[in-house]
Amino acid sequence: MESLTECLTETLKAFDISSYAISGNIVGYTLILLLFCIEYFIFYSFVKKINPEMTEKQKAYIISIKNALVMFLIGLYYNNYYFISKLNEESFFNILEEKDSINLGKVIVLYFTAYLIMDVLIGRQEYHKYMNTLSGYFHHTVYIIINIVSLYIGVYPLYLLHMLSELPTFLLGIGSFDPDFRNDDLFGATFFLTRIAYHLFLTYIFRQHTLLFYISLAALGLHCFWFSQWIKKYFTVKDEPNKNDSKNNKKLKNKKKSSKNEHANKVLKKNKIRIKKDE
Repeated sequence: MESLTECLTETLKAFDISSYAISGNIVGYTLILLLFCIEYFIFYSFVKKINPEMTEKQKAYIISIKNALVMFLIGLYYNNYYFISKLNEESFFNILEEKDSINLGKVIVLYFTAYLIMDVLIGRQEYHKYMNTLSGYFHHTVYIIINIVSLYIGVYPLYLLHMLSELPTFLLGIGSFDPDFRNDDLFGATFFLTRIAYHLFLTYIFRQHTLLFYISLAALGLHCFWFSQWIKKYFTVKDEPNKNDSKNNKKLKNKKKSSKNEHANKVLKKNKIRIKKDE
């Protein structure tokens, strides 16, 4: 507990952004969170109503697609100002304050938290099989805690820089909801670029700030694990057509061989019959 407190204190001192942390109107923030939860539930119910024949898998991606798209766009927005500030954290926060994007950041983190909560609650009833994985209940619980911590210590604008990594989540979602939109190559490329390469870049930048560094490093490890699993699956699927082709070719060769043998046997039988007749 003491080490966690030290990490929080160090982060606050390093950024000198304690004024950005959530304080005071906790009731107001709770009300915003509740409204977002209701909005997610209404959205899910509406899509479910107009598509009553949806599979359990499709249901699992309804609110995920919506959240991923919004968070990716927010990631673009915050990264734009981060690069305008030339990766200087103080300048970055000053720009956001001028644009009044500090308060926007708080609302967006609450929006993301509402998604995590509703995905757990709806998923428990509607698509439990797809939530009972590492990327389901466990992932969502951990990120709810991270969201609260980022709001509490005021580093959520830096946290939102990572939201570019929601692009592959969006692509995965639409591809799972409708196979016509599935593109494994595009998903793999965006996953590597956003969740590994760019995430590694951000982890390196935050290396001087203990709490952010360890959170970012842990997330990077998880992303690397998921990517390794996807790579194995990707090349297994790629190899299957070749294996099937070789099996089919083997069957075809065996068929030809057996047909030749049958033909040879018929010829032998005919010859034997002729010999007997001649005798």
